[in-house]
Amino acid sequence: MWKVYLRQIVRLLRENKFFSVVYILGTALSVAMIMLILITYHIKSGDIGVEDRRSRTAYVIRGYAVPEGETHWSTSSFLSPEVVEKWFYPVKSAEAVSILVKGNSLLYSDSEQRYEQISATYTDAAFWRIFSMRFLEGHGFSEADVKGKVTRVVIDRTTARRLFGTTDVVGRSLRIDWQEYRVCGVVDDVPTYFSDASSHIYLPYTTNDYAQSKGRTGNVKLGMANCLFLLRSPSDLPALKQELEHQVQLINGAGGKYRFSIGDQPYGVSERMVKMLRGMDADKKVVERTMRLTLVILVLFLLVPAINLSGLIVARMKKRAEELGVRKAFGASTSSLMMQMFVENFVQMLIGGVLGLLMAYCLFRAVGSVMLPDINSMIIGASAEGYSSIRFWHVIDLTTVGYVLAVTFLLNLVSTLLPAWRYCRVPVVDALNKR
Repeated sequence: MWKVYLRQIVRLLRENKFFSVVYILGTALSVAMIMLILITYHIKSGDIGVEDRRSRTAYVIRGYAVPEGETHWSTSSFLSPEVVEKWFYPVKSAEAVSILVKGNSLLYSDSEQRYEQISATYTDAAFWRIFSMRFLEGHGFSEADVKGKVTRVVIDRTTARRLFGTTDVVGRSLRIDWQEYRVCGVVDDVPTYFSDASSHIYLPYTTNDYAQSKGRTGNVKLGMANCLFLLRSPSDLPALKQELEHQVQLINGAGGKYRFSIGDQPYGVSERMVKMLRGMDADKKVVERTMRLTLVILVLFLLVPAINLSGLIVARMKKRAEELGVRKAFGASTSSLMMQMFVENFVQMLIGGVLGLLMAYCLFRAVGSVMLPDINSMIIGASAEGYSSIRFWHVIDLTTVGYVLAVTFLLNLVSTLLPAWRYCRVPVVDALNKR
């Protein structure tokens, strides 16, 4: 049966070249528009590249100082490392807990005899457990290095080659923020759309004044740090929330003029992405409204081309009415004819879907810096330093192939089902007379 369907599809493609080209290109454009949204979401929230544990990562990125008795006013900022060290490190529902501070450092260039500003990540030893960094040389700094305030640094491939002409630089020294650092590792370059992991240099946060800066409001310490939790399973997020609620109660147990709060954090990766786009103080209703609006846009992108493609299918069905009538006369059932129509159109749509995916990738190469901004740079004002082009295998992977199959199947289902049902139910006599 399937061989018959395939032969029929090849014959239709040859006999109706203009229709087939228009149908496939229309499908490709529709799929490309839908895929732009889906791939953007996937790249910012999927388990890909060095951030391949996002589904198991939870984020606390803001703390609030609330005056006692006040319900409508609070001051907010990032967290201080002190709060993370004392109260968040001990949690038992996370496999690893890491401090993350994004910023810039001044790096002295021997070749140009001057300091230059470069993107920096100030963190701890748990960072290397949360992110799958590929080390070309050496290794990351250890927990002992962080606690001992040892001036070690990990640099990326581009920085190593620009400063030394090679990646074999472990043990070499660098002057960063007027301090002498020794290179302990070299990692492969990380695209800037991995906003948590991307950086030119990685330093122990304990060696940098900016990373440890904090503002005191009563007994509450705020600062410049985010806190990342690596869960053993995504299902552990509620347990982590409950444990952090307990820790916040302990922070506030000593009393004082201000209460510390982390709101409804920690967030999973999807909720964090929406929060960053709509504002960290956006309430749950705003987040839900944003998700619903995105869903509506996707449905519209699906329905509009499906209606247009239905018109093309109706036109072709009229030409094939006599053929369908002959098949019914020889005993073909309505369900078998509908299945044939469905398979024929799905194969053509699948060709258009693959073409649309490649078109989406090309569009990403052209406008990726607009669709995938470095959110951390937007927040702290750090320079993006040459936006990294989209890597092919971060877009074209099993997940996006699954998206293409799902979108083309739905397009085919919506656009084909009604015309096929209508013409397959036409009486044999009327079909042979092309009524």
